[in-house]
Amino acid sequence: HPTRVRLPDEPLMLVDRITALEGEPCSMTSGRVVTEHDVLHDGWYLDGGHLPTCIAVEAGQADLFLSGYLGIDFETKGRAMYRLLDANVTFHDHTPMAGQVVRYDIHIDQFFRHGNPWFFKFHFDATIDDKLFLTMRDGIAGFFTDDDLAAGQGVVDSKLDLQNNTGVLPADWTELLPMSPAQYSDAQVNALRVGNLAGCFGDLFKNLPVQTPVCIPDGKMNLVHRVLELTPGGGRFGLGKIVAEADIHPDDWFITCHFVDDKVMPGTLMFECCLHTLRIYLMRMGWVAEADTAYWEPRPGVTGKLKCRGQVLETTKKVTYEIVIKELGYGPQPYAIADARMYADGKAIVDIGNMSIQLQGQTREALETLWQNAAPNLGQPKPAIYDYNKILAYSQGNPSEGFGAPYTIFDEGQSRRIARLPRPPYQFLDRVTAVTGEPFVLEAGAAVEAQYDIPADEWYFAANRQDDMPFAVLLEVALQPCGWLAAYCGSALTSDEDLKFRNLGGKAIQHLSVTRDTGCITVQVKMTGVSNSGGMIIQHYHMAVHGKDGCIYEGTTYFGFFSQDALAEQVGIRDAAVYEPTEAEVACTAPFSYPNDTPAFPDSEWGMVDEVTVFDPSGGPNGLGFIRGITKVNPDTWFFKAHFYQDPVCPGSLGLESFVQLLKLVAKERWGADESTVFETLALGQEHEWVYRGQIIPTDDQVTVQAVVTAIDDEQRMIHADGFLIVDGRVIYQMKRFTLQLRD
Repeated sequence: HPTRVRLPDEPLMLVDRITALEGEPCSMTSGRVVTEHDVLHDGWYLDGGHLPTCIAVEAGQADLFLSGYLGIDFETKGRAMYRLLDANVTFHDHTPMAGQVVRYDIHIDQFFRHGNPWFFKFHFDATIDDKLFLTMRDGIAGFFTDDDLAAGQGVVDSKLDLQNNTGVLPADWTELLPMSPAQYSDAQVNALRVGNLAGCFGDLFKNLPVQTPVCIPDGKMNLVHRVLELTPGGGRFGLGKIVAEADIHPDDWFITCHFVDDKVMPGTLMFECCLHTLRIYLMRMGWVAEADTAYWEPRPGVTGKLKCRGQVLETTKKVTYEIVIKELGYGPQPYAIADARMYADGKAIVDIGNMSIQLQGQTREALETLWQNAAPNLGQPKPAIYDYNKILAYSQGNPSEGFGAPYTIFDEGQSRRIARLPRPPYQFLDRVTAVTGEPFVLEAGAAVEAQYDIPADEWYFAANRQDDMPFAVLLEVALQPCGWLAAYCGSALTSDEDLKFRNLGGKAIQHLSVTRDTGCITVQVKMTGVSNSGGMIIQHYHMAVHGKDGCIYEGTTYFGFFSQDALAEQVGIRDAAVYEPTEAEVACTAPFSYPNDTPAFPDSEWGMVDEVTVFDPSGGPNGLGFIRGITKVNPDTWFFKAHFYQDPVCPGSLGLESFVQLLKLVAKERWGADESTVFETLALGQEHEWVYRGQIIPTDDQVTVQAVVTAIDDEQRMIHADGFLIVDGRVIYQMKRFTLQLRD
């Protein structure tokens, strides 16, 4: 027989003794074996003094022994190799500690054939001092020839697997510290491995009062070599995504010992690789603790579903781990549940559903206290490396005074024109305090930190008749550093043709209100992607706005650089499902002027709707409300002069503001409003999304904006709505999941 079913060799041979055996040798029927594993104080695999997940599961490996005892080698003749296919693993208690003995009661339930290959179903219970701590159910293993294995398709997705879903967070969830997209090199991951958090994650962790943090394991458990992608809010659940990688070598210990005559990476170890990757993301979130007070372990009661459909061999070069987070919470220890996928040289080979982990020994309160003492105060002014005068030179003066000689060709009197930032009174960027990346080098990874000092008597508070900053202004605070960074990276120099800069859309969440008393706010922006095709440049960004009380607003956005001709050819949002009101809805309310003279509503300077033409509180496709308003385009309006110099166009943020202003009327109609009413726009903690596919310019005639109410919460006095903005018949803006909450 060229191969035989074997237990792994050292150091992965975890069956210390067999204490019971049931079944008829060579019968190919059911059987039972009971084994024990001693968790030694000097065990090479210990992680925080405990048995790691993969070892806890792998130590139940005597199904291999039992299948051999029951006669599988006499059927396969050594020409088909053992491979684990499926296993559902549930931890019921804390993982074992050094000095404990784990007892595995393993059952093979039946052998069967499907086509030519043999399979068997099995399960086991693992106990410590007769107390159940781990169960494995629905286990299936098979025996496959080399041809069978080579023909395997890997993991195949169903439509359900690809659908986006909403992740689970506590209602009062807050971020411990600012998050931004990142990549980590081998050196950075190695720094993390030895406890140098700042060496991996940067200055946010520099002042953290933790001497010896719980980190990812080293030695034989060095299973993650670099992080290719860390995306806050990424993944199909919208809670975060991380992708990591490791190099595979023919002499790696887990290849040579598993198995002696059939070298292949254990599926349980693949589980561990994905867990380590998830731990890196959670540590970047701020989930850290002293090593002698806490450790990582699976969350009891959560069933992880392991599905293996491929293999890692000595010929494999690289493996990739892709983790998407689906739930975060505290119980009271911080925990996460995620889905994971592993690739071997680009082929999907393993899926893990509901992979869980918790930081046992740590609590939410302790983490919040830790970061309150460590996090830098992003609500304090910092010295400028690009001051207000340089920014203003870019907004309305000579760009070379803002960025240097390469931009002289765009100065006054020259033939070229550059895409500008908004200028006062719509400029909300006072200084740049830090920048990463080479000037005039357009590539992903460039980042900027900028600040804006909010005057307590700023004009927009009075114009909006609210003490909260208008949503449009907050959005501009977040977006304007993106425009500055695009110029810093030399975007305009990539073309011999003048290019215009337009926001195309984004997705974000507002966490805190911004008031007259907020003071200084800090914006951190990172360029996460750049593409240049057909004369157009598309740039993706992550943005986060912070104040003295924490993260105010965060999300992702993307911009494009377009020629004048390309903008003129825009046709708007294709296939836009614009709601057409019925005759009854049109007749429900006579058209009326927007109440710009009413307390709590914007004045005529900030008002973005002239007339409401349709308003039916029980209209729309959901019967929850429909409203439509119009505005005549006035080429002399203040914002055309401010946005932008030499390129007048209505700010997209003001188009969104017109939508929000319609929702204020819906709220007033339902709950009433007076001078004490606060319109929280947007409602805190609610994700929203916008799409732009056109522009409003001074030669346009009329803007129409409409809102369809999708949900109403009377208890919280919250409105959810979608809508569109239309200019002269072209649908150019789409608003998704916008919210307004009314409070006193």
